[in-house]
Amino acid sequence: MGAKKTGTEPDPAFLFCGATRPLFYEQCMKNKQYDDDVREFIALQNGVFLVVSTDAVFNKNLRSTLLRHLTIKDECVHNIAVTEQIPKHIKQLRAKNHKIVVFIERELNGRNTSDVIRYLKNDFSSDLYVVVLTTEVERDKLVLLHELGADNIITKPISADTLIEKIAFTVKPRGQIGELMDQGRQCLEMGDALEAAKIAKQVLEAKANSPSGLLLMGDALRALGKKDEALRAYTQAEKGARLFLDPLKKIAELHHEQGNTTEELKFLERLDKLSPLNVERKVDIGAGYVKLGEPEKAKAAFDMAVRIATKEALDAVSRVTQSIAARCMESAPELSEQYLRQSLNTRKNMLDRSDIETFNRLGLMLRRQGKWQEAITEYRKALKISPDDPGLYYNISMAYTEGRQYIEAYQFLDRALSLNPELWKNGEAVCYNIATVYRRYGKKDPAVDYLKKALELNPGYEKAKALLLEMGAGR
Repeated sequence: MGAKKTGTEPDPAFLFCGATRPLFYEQCMKNKQYDDDVREFIALQNGVFLVVSTDAVFNKNLRSTLLRHLTIKDECVHNIAVTEQIPKHIKQLRAKNHKIVVFIERELNGRNTSDVIRYLKNDFSSDLYVVVLTTEVERDKLVLLHELGADNIITKPISADTLIEKIAFTVKPRGQIGELMDQGRQCLEMGDALEAAKIAKQVLEAKANSPSGLLLMGDALRALGKKDEALRAYTQAEKGARLFLDPLKKIAELHHEQGNTTEELKFLERLDKLSPLNVERKVDIGAGYVKLGEPEKAKAAFDMAVRIATKEALDAVSRVTQSIAARCMESAPELSEQYLRQSLNTRKNMLDRSDIETFNRLGLMLRRQGKWQEAITEYRKALKISPDDPGLYYNISMAYTEGRQYIEAYQFLDRALSLNPELWKNGEAVCYNIATVYRRYGKKDPAVDYLKKALELNPGYEKAKALLLEMGAGR
């Protein structure tokens, strides 16, 4: 038993809570508000969630979050696994007056869903919200998702609290301005541009030079036929938010309507710098240069559009071959190797850092078959793409160890650890492998250190215990 506390001794838990209470209290209040926002969406707006995903972990996370954190039955969650079923389900849910949040994977069944997201926002924008599910991706891809109309983006994995917060920010506008903006957009959709302009004025009175308010005002003025005034509103919105793409798009559209190709191109190219993966815009840029009689610039834009579209198609093929390889990995490594090679060959002229994992898998398949030299050849190809990747140097070291080339194994391991000294934290097996290389190279002390690190990570790791005893360093 611990020593009995006196009245003058501080309670560590009390000190912790006391020191952080204002921040903790504020966060709790925020969390409660987010919880209430999601409950209100389901109870008052007849809200439901349509999940277009094959990710069982996310589906389970969503259902358990609603049940355990919000005490909401998961009857409001509907699951489908293919995009072709989306229109049918949306039609059924709308017939029951449901407000819908669609969670959709950025890539589903080996296919990019950008076209589906664009379709959803164009055809059902007033009836649903679109939240895109993705793993870590490059900034340009995230920008494109927002441009296509995604109301929010979730990077998986996601905690329950963050998931609730994301849903809350998606379904409920923050404060008076958000509510006014929703009213204004509804007026525009109903064809009441004059009322939308009045609401936009209220937004701008509440927050001067609000980019969203100016954009709403521009849309209302444009619908009223006041294009010059609309252009001024869009321009002012763009100046107030440099990374806000919508004003630039509206300005480009206005110049297109007025036949001003030179000005239209100026804004299309600015948009292209901010969001360079939009294929349709590159085609628009090329078409603009054709109009201006500049075929070389037009061809450059068209060629880039084709390159991006080709890359997207090749990525889809690569994802399918990788999926096949993963299913063959345990029982048919030769077949897995074949499809991993096919995945890389498909993208051979467009390989980038996103392909490193495929090289690593291929190397593993080759090593499982005893082809350690071929594995090293593939790892070296990957190093040309990512020359400072510690994982690649570690894998080359392991391949050399399997080939009993201990000097080379040590050299590549040393390089891996110089790039990432905390590589051992990836698991007890990694610690054990590092220790093995050091031992083979004749460096007993660091070998013992890494075996002890393995036991720190997993005290029951028998292989580390056995090697320590063998080296005369066991307890």
